[in-house]
This record gives sequence, structure tokens and C-alpha cells, in this order.
Amino acid sequence: MRSNHLRQKPKSEEERFAQRLQQVKNTYLIGADEKNLAPKITAKSWIIVDSQSGDVLYSFNENQRREIASITKIMTFYVVLNMCRSMNVQTNNTYAEVSFQASSVGGTTADLLKGDVVSIEDLFYGLMLPSGNDAAMTLAENFGIYAMYQNKIKGKNPLIYFIQEMNNKARELRMSQTTYANPHGLNNKNNVSSAYDVSKLCNQLLKDEFFRKVVNTKIHFSTIQDEEGFTRDVIWENTNKLLYQGFKGIKTGNTSVAGPCLASYYQTASRSFTIVILGCRNQEDRWSETMQLLQWCLSQIQ
Repeated sequence: MRSNHLRQKPKSEEERFAQRLQQVKNTYLIGADEKNLAPKITAKSWIIVDSQSGDVLYSFNENQRREIASITKIMTFYVVLNMCRSMNVQTNNTYAEVSFQASSVGGTTADLLKGDVVSIEDLFYGLMLPSGNDAAMTLAENFGIYAMYQNKIKGKNPLIYFIQEMNNKARELRMSQTTYANPHGLNNKNNVSSAYDVSKLCNQLLKDEFFRKVVNTKIHFSTIQDEEGFTRDVIWENTNKLLYQGFKGIKTGNTSVAGPCLASYYQTASRSFTIVILGCRNQEDRWSETMQLLQWCLSQIQ
């Protein structure tokens, strides 16, 4: 005769996250003696900023120049968004074609193929959710042509002019530790920024409703037309696991040189915070370390 064992219902992602957050609270905020000490984390640099005022609340090595992996794509988004706005481009019915170079760039991908035709709006999602290097290249190549046209430049490589525009925007935002060498963030010693500079860019973009919508999206569905005119449906899932309990974005990053990185946006009823951590020990640490920093920050300002 078999005994019946009651099985608990599997926890949802939200429930697991809430449990994990409580564990962080219990682990890192115990005892008055430790309350004022920043948590010991593996990130090489980090910063917590008031998202509305831009005031730096707490930081560590915030001006250290480092490779930032796919955090780079935040600037790619910013440049394209500004070009769309300045030229009155309707992103939902304006399309870009994927080149062979874009489709074969390697690394994280939105699974775009040579000859695919994708709306600019969908490319924004393909850029930020699956962290598609192919989407980054497609946007950079196509909007690099716009940059050449706007500046009346005759040239053969629009990618160069797009990257120039990335650096122009960095200077406008006074991102003094930042230089861009590509639109996707793959290893390049000249593609560097700092936690402070990244927070500046994030806060600038967080003013935009469309950006906030994209980075807070967990799953996006798109229909793509291939070079033969056939269509296929694709599903892009956000690489950012920290989209619960007040966290609403922003972007992950990870390469062998940069290490795991994360730019996050956290919002309460009365306040909002931008948290950037660069160079964590491993990919999982970036979630828990961001939560540790947040909980510690909240304990200091309450």
C-alpha cells in the first residue's frame, strides 16, 4: 500500500524572487553595528543614484573606466531614438534590412538572418531583450546612413559614423570616462565607460516613456519577413531576471573582459533609484548584489 505524499505547488518566478529578496534582507541587514556598512560584493565598481535628481547616493569606484559589454546597447538605443525623433520616423511602420555582417556578428542574438526586414520598433526590443548583437548592428548600419545624410558626409562605412554619433552623445551628456568603439559591446579595449557615466545615460533615457516600456518588457513577440517574402514569428525573452518587486529594467551585459554587469531601475511610490554594477564575479551575483545594494540604500535613507 503506497502512502500519499502531498506535493507543494511549484513557486512562481515572482514568489521565488520575493523569497530571494527576503533572504537578502535577512542576510545583509542584521544588527545595528553593520547597518551603516555597505555590503561586501564582488562587483569591481557600482553606483546608486536618485533617478529623478541624478544625485549620487552611494558608490564605489564609480569613475573607474571599464569595458561594459552589452550595457553599450543603451547608448545604441539612445542614438537611434534621437534620430527617429529628429526625423519624425514612425518606428512601428519603418523597416530596416539585416545585412550579412549584422546577421553574422556573433555573441548574443535576436536570431536575425541576412535579408530579414524588421520594423525599427521591433529592433529596439531585439536590441534590449535578448541583447541581440545582430539587432545592434542592423540599427547602427541603417542609422549610420542617416548620420551620413544629416552631416552631408560621403563615405562607404555608415557604421563608423554611427559610432561617432554614439561618442558625440556621450560628450553631450558629459560622460567623461566613456568612449564607444562598437554598437553592441563585444570585447574591445576602446569600448569603455564607468558606473557613473552609465547612470547618467540611464537617467536621461528613463525620462522617455517608450524606453521605460521596452526595458520593463519580459517577452516580446515579433513577425519578421525574410528575403524571400515569407514571414516567421519570433519570441524574444528579456535576459534581465530582475523585473519584479519594483525593479523595472534596464540592461544586462557580460563578456569575458567586462564580466557580468547590470544596470537597474527601481521604483517605489515616492522614489526611484538607478543602480549600476560592473564586473561581478559571476552572472548570478549581479542579481543578488543589486538587491543587496538596494536594501542597504533603503536602510540608510529611511
